[in-house]
Amino acid sequence: MKTKFILYSLVGLLAITILSFANLSSKTTISSLTNDELANLSVQEVLIELKDEKPIHYIHKENADSVRMGYELVHFGQLKNKSNKRISKFFVCTDCHNQVKEVRNLSIETADERLRYGIKHQIPFLPASTFYGLYNKRHWYNGDYYKKYGDLVLPTRDTLINAIQLCAVQCSQGRPMQTWELRAVLHYLRSIDYKIKDLSLTPQELEYIKLHLGTSSPKTIKMIKSKYAETNPATFGDPYISISDDAVGNIENGKYIFEKGCLHCHQLGKNITAFEFDAESLTFSFLEKKLKKHSNYSVPYIVRKGTYATSGKRQYMPQYPLEKMNKQQLIDLIFYIKSKSK
Repeated sequence: MKTKFILYSLVGLLAITILSFANLSSKTTISSLTNDELANLSVQEVLIELKDEKPIHYIHKENADSVRMGYELVHFGQLKNKSNKRISKFFVCTDCHNQVKEVRNLSIETADERLRYGIKHQIPFLPASTFYGLYNKRHWYNGDYYKKYGDLVLPTRDTLINAIQLCAVQCSQGRPMQTWELRAVLHYLRSIDYKIKDLSLTPQELEYIKLHLGTSSPKTIKMIKSKYAETNPATFGDPYISISDDAVGNIENGKYIFEKGCLHCHQLGKNITAFEFDAESLTFSFLEKKLKKHSNYSVPYIVRKGTYATSGKRQYMPQYPLEKMNKQQLIDLIFYIKSKSK
């Protein structure tokens, strides 16, 4: 019995020693992170290390298989093996949402910054917010989206799961997603969350973060969160645009918006919308003639107003908030259409 007691004591002592070594090793690893190693860490995980409150949708580590399924649901509307029903027969998420960064500095998500970065990297100019970093947001369907969806947006404002579900049912005119599908999409969004390297941090700020990792540091948390926007504001613009006689449009910007925005959905053969066209002269002549109309064929009207799903015509176009296409950019698009219609 005494021998067994000694043996158990030795095993317990060994376990404590190993645990202590593991904790010491962990602390050593945290304190000895290089700036490059820190740069590749998830922003959310760094915030948790600094004792920030975990969001409702928090996932400690994404599951590779769930990420794959979430990717397929987002890009194809269902699993590639078609073992589940399509979420929507009209749209997939990538019709309206990019999956990459849309601005160089995440704390300056203006329409102008979005245009400059988009032209440089040839990113589609879409009406909805990118999924890249959506996991890091704390509020969704902000601002004027209440005007379009009413009380439907209230459960989505603070809960990412509800925001995804509203998009599936209302925006894509599809079916409610099942629990496993929602979970898979969350894992996918977790895989494309912000990394520390995405933030505009100085070497001194990186060192400051490393110094406080593993401790409760509200000041460090506040500094990190100042480097990106936790919401995507949405302000609906006036569909009845007036252009002064001395207004000047940037033709090259207008070309980019037309090719990477309009044609993203309306290109012939894409089958995303019932109104398809190309970049030929007849298209521009048609659009130019409709510019002053207040109908679904008028570019200023449709950009600002969008369309609504109706019985028998469930496909519709979401409008561009001012944060996604400002007034000058709309003027640029109009000037480009006029230049091509001549």
